[in-house]
Amino acid sequence: MEKVIQFIKNRSLIEENDRILVGVSGGADSVYLLRVLCALQEKMNLSIKAIHVNHQIRKEAAGDQEFVETLCARWKVPCKVVSVDVKKIAKKYKLTLEEAGRKARYEIFYKERDALGGGKIAVAHHQNDQAETFLFRIARGTGIEGAGAMKAFDDPLIRPLLCMKKAEIQEELINAGQDWVEDATNEDNAYARNQIRNQIIPLMEEVNSRTVEHIAFLSEDIQEVMEYLKTVLEKQYHKIVKRDEERRLIDWIDLKKQDLWIQKQIVKRALEETAGRRKDIEKRHVRDVFSLMEKDSGKQISLPYQMVAEKSYQYIILKKKGCEKKQQVQGILRQEKIQDFSNILEKDCIKIIDYDKIENGIQLRYRKPGDFFVFGTEGRKKSLNRFFIDEKIPREMRDQIPLAADGNHIVWIVGRRVSSHYQVSDKTKQYLKLEFIREKGDE
Repeated sequence: MEKVIQFIKNRSLIEENDRILVGVSGGADSVYLLRVLCALQEKMNLSIKAIHVNHQIRKEAAGDQEFVETLCARWKVPCKVVSVDVKKIAKKYKLTLEEAGRKARYEIFYKERDALGGGKIAVAHHQNDQAETFLFRIARGTGIEGAGAMKAFDDPLIRPLLCMKKAEIQEELINAGQDWVEDATNEDNAYARNQIRNQIIPLMEEVNSRTVEHIAFLSEDIQEVMEYLKTVLEKQYHKIVKRDEERRLIDWIDLKKQDLWIQKQIVKRALEETAGRRKDIEKRHVRDVFSLMEKDSGKQISLPYQMVAEKSYQYIILKKKGCEKKQQVQGILRQEKIQDFSNILEKDCIKIIDYDKIENGIQLRYRKPGDFFVFGTEGRKKSLNRFFIDEKIPREMRDQIPLAADGNHIVWIVGRRVSSHYQVSDKTKQYLKLEFIREKGDE
C-alpha cells in the first residue's frame, strides 16, 4: 500500500479535506482502492463515498451488490447503489455491452458528484488496464494521439492505482485476508479486451516478464509528448481554420506550410468538430481531404456523418449536408453624421462615405440577387457575385460577409472595401461614419 500512497503524494492526486466519490464494483481493483482511501481517510480528513453500479447483465450482479454494501457497512463508508439496464442502453445507442456499461457508469459517477457538490472521482485502473488499452487501440488502428496513457489526474478523475500491476493488487489483498468478487465474463475471450488480457499479454510476458510495466511507461511517455504537441497544434489550428457554428474553412495554402503531422491533425480535428464526434473519423477521411486540395475549385467529396468537403479557391470547406446559411447578421452597423473626419482613423470596421449620395438609406444584411458594386475611378459597375469570384472569395464565405447596402447598390463590403460611388471627394459636403460592431462572442 505504501507504493500507492507515495504515488498519490508524488502526483498530488489527493489533498487534505478532499471529497472523494469512489467507484466500487466489488472486484479486486476497486476493493483495494477503497482500502487505500480508508487508510488515508483519518490522516487527511477525507470525505469518502462509495458508488456501485448494478448493470443487470449477469445473474451474479445481485450478489456483487450485496458484497459491496456489506463491505462498505463494515468499513463505515457511505454507499449508494444505482441499477441501470445496460442492454437497453446498448440497443438505444448501438453500442457494445462493454461500451454501454462504461457510458452508464461515468454518467452516474458525474451525476452523483454534482449532487455531492463536487469533489474527485476515484477509479481503479491499474498498469494492466493501461497496457490493455494501449494494445486494444493499436489493434483498432489508432494514431499516436490514441496511444497516450490514461492520466493519473484527469480532473475530476483520479487513478491512484496506475503504479500497480493487477498481480500486486491481488497479492496484497490475499496477504491482508481480504476477499473480493470475480466477474466470470472476464474469462470470455469473445470480448476483444479479454483476448488481449488472457492471451496476448501472457504471450508477451514470455518474452519479457515486465511487459505490462514497459507498455504502461511507453504509453505515459507518448501522453507527455502529446501534451506538448497539443499546445503547438492549438496555436496553428486557430490560425488556419476559420469556424462558425456549422462550418470549418481550412486555408490549405497556410496548412501546407506546416509539418506533415500538424497538417494531418488540423484536418482531423476540423472533421471531428464538423461531425460533432470523434468516433469513426479515420485516416482515410483525412487522406480524402488532402486529395481534394489538389482538385479544381468547386469539387466536392462526401464524408461520414452527412459531411461534405468542398474545394473553394484556397479553402477546403467542411459542412453538414443541407446546412443553411445564416440569415441574421451577427453584428450592428452604427451610422453617425459628422462634419469633420480628419481625426478619425479609418479601419476595416470603420469607413467614412459621402452622405448625400445615399438614395434609399443604408441596411446591414447579407447578399441578395441583383446586388452590384462600383469600383475604380471610372466608376465601373460589376455584379457582387462577379466581384466575389474575381476576388477569389470562397462560395461559402460569400454568404457570411456583412454588407452595408443602399438598395441593391453595395455601399461597403465590410472588412474589404467601399464602393467608389460613395467615396468622399473634395465635393463632399456631408459625411457619414459607418462602424461595424460585432456582437459579443462572435469572433
